[in-house]
Amino acid sequence: MLKKIFDNFLLIIIIFFSIGVFLVNLRMNIFRYENFDFGKFDLGNMTQMVWNTLNGRFMYLTDYFGTNLPRWSMSHVDPILVLFVPTFALWQHSLNLVISQLILVIFSSVLIFKITEHKLRSKLAAFFFGLSYLFYPAVGYLTAWTGFHGVTVAIPFFLGAVYVFERMYKSNNYPRRNLVLFWVLLVVTMMGKEQLPLYVALYGIFIVLCRSGIWDFLKEKSKLTELSAIEVLKILLLSKNVKLGLGVFSAGVLWFITAFFVIIPLFAKYRIEGFDKFSKSLGLDTDIVRDVARPNYFISRYEEFGESYTEVFFNLFMDPQKLVRVIFGGDRVDNFRKTFEPLGYLPFANPLFTMLAVPDLLINYSTTAGGIGTSEITNHRISMIIPVLFISTIYAVGFISNYLSVLLVKIKVTRSYLVLVLSLFILSLNVWKTFEYNNPVYLWITQAVQKRISSVAYAKEDMETARSDKVKVGDVLRLSKLENKDRECANKIIKMIPGDSSISGPDYLGAHLAKRETYAIFPALYNEADYVIVDVFSKKILNILDVDLSLVKDVIEELIKSPNYRLMTGCGNLFVFKNVGNYGKEQLLPLQEKFIYPEKFNYEIFLSLHMVDYDYPLILKRGESGDAKFVYIKREDSSIDDYVLFLTLINENTGEIYQVANLPSFAIKQLRDWKEDIYYEETIDITLPGYLDPGSYKVFVGMSNIIRTRSIYLGDIEVL
Repeated sequence: MLKKIFDNFLLIIIIFFSIGVFLVNLRMNIFRYENFDFGKFDLGNMTQMVWNTLNGRFMYLTDYFGTNLPRWSMSHVDPILVLFVPTFALWQHSLNLVISQLILVIFSSVLIFKITEHKLRSKLAAFFFGLSYLFYPAVGYLTAWTGFHGVTVAIPFFLGAVYVFERMYKSNNYPRRNLVLFWVLLVVTMMGKEQLPLYVALYGIFIVLCRSGIWDFLKEKSKLTELSAIEVLKILLLSKNVKLGLGVFSAGVLWFITAFFVIIPLFAKYRIEGFDKFSKSLGLDTDIVRDVARPNYFISRYEEFGESYTEVFFNLFMDPQKLVRVIFGGDRVDNFRKTFEPLGYLPFANPLFTMLAVPDLLINYSTTAGGIGTSEITNHRISMIIPVLFISTIYAVGFISNYLSVLLVKIKVTRSYLVLVLSLFILSLNVWKTFEYNNPVYLWITQAVQKRISSVAYAKEDMETARSDKVKVGDVLRLSKLENKDRECANKIIKMIPGDSSISGPDYLGAHLAKRETYAIFPALYNEADYVIVDVFSKKILNILDVDLSLVKDVIEELIKSPNYRLMTGCGNLFVFKNVGNYGKEQLLPLQEKFIYPEKFNYEIFLSLHMVDYDYPLILKRGESGDAKFVYIKREDSSIDDYVLFLTLINENTGEIYQVANLPSFAIKQLRDWKEDIYYEETIDITLPGYLDPGSYKVFVGMSNIIRTRSIYLGDIEVL
């Protein structure tokens, strides 16, 4: 037992180091989840697909435009997610997928160790490479930032397939059990994403060229002269590794063709139909987003090369000047350096294996659409490039060491010594570059040691204002600005939404509310969903479609007018509307312009915006609604274009702050459109959430932008 532990001492260190990295990543990912950094895209979508599959709707999710459809309709084929259904059944939580990815990716360090040990015949070199993998900057970004993606969890399956094959090849023994395992691992790898079959196809070519003995046979000229070309070809094709390699190649090509040219185009119609319905509901011109109607939604990322598979493929290779300009344009050179520099560019010393990464390198570096960042090491699209580059580097260290040991034989520099030096060099580079490129995992550790890690921002408090008896009605204060992502508010709203309800809401709530048949990104399904959660600062889908941001304002105005949607509650920048059917809503708009109004006060809030009258319920029960009226006038032509009006309540006992944006002045007529010397009467439906503590609250109305905020004190309210 002790001998076994001693023999595997370095592997045990790798395992314990991996456990440490896993625990740090676990803490970071829980923080990011609680901080709403994971949204519907992509963790929410992944969770929804697994949950739907568990409930009999195979790989279904809600797309950008509010349509429930199969995953392939969104131009992705990654059925690897079905492997996580059993564990998800035991613990139905989005973090289940995140933790699964952490385990699979981080503990791939063990596979890197075993592949290195097998190839370089050195446990110490294997130890160096195992650590190098854990320090590799892109791995840190994958585990800390990306949540969950099928292409990322495919990493260990590909590494496992290579390891199983290399063991069979070295021993020249191909037992059925190992061959079955090899094929299972390759199939799971191809399930990771639609382009991964190309990795497998190219791996088949690698096996034929580098693992079949084909070159040794072709060197025997005496035998070749005695055989016809057909006989030579027959002998080569009968070689077990040639047959295996061709089988692997054929499987990869067949899967790729099926995914790209059959499945994705076949199911695209559901996305197109959904988009047409979405466009009609919002009055959008479908011509401005033609890429949605294409067989592959993502083909528009390569629009400078063409508008179809054929055009893009043809122009990529027939216009090399444009390809070079695109690949080396912008920040791509820097991204290329960050990808290859930690490995000392050694993958280029082994081009026959590095070629496996060409599909993703070409896909990531030849995009012509702006603002995507597909080539960055922070992006999950680098996932399968990583194992290829590490295996290439391991092979390169092996044959470079062999070559140099022959050259340096006179000074007795052995191969094993060179292997250790080069492996240590790779580890040193990765440790150096992981800090230079701000690997979030080790940056977190550094900050934690320095005790600078901040916690999730929960309830805001202002004890000084709450208990001050010097604050008088009409006083203007600088209170906390209106949050554009109020975490406590979001958590409370999540708890009040029934699990079987359809939702239209912001992207960042999507991972928390994914376990349902329908979760659309607002404003999709704004007039159909059971609950509509409005974020007044929401921009996600509008940025995707490149349409006017005023669309959010117009849709919220429709909700306010709708006879079927009742405002249930609001807090911060979030408002929850419930579809209750026609309930006799007041038809008068809650924001009215008046040329004459009997002023009762003249309180300047900020930048010449004055409040001249107000009224609000002095007593209000939580969960019940009450109308508040605020009348404003803009005395001068000051710029208040980027300001939002909001209501603030401060608990006089606890100092806890409750804030909510004034919806009418955001949705019906924003401050940027207010005219000088015209009165604006705003009626607000105040529905206080049940999580507020009862007690006496100070009431403020304020205006805020990203930088400045002012609030005016109006009196007190008793919350029951």
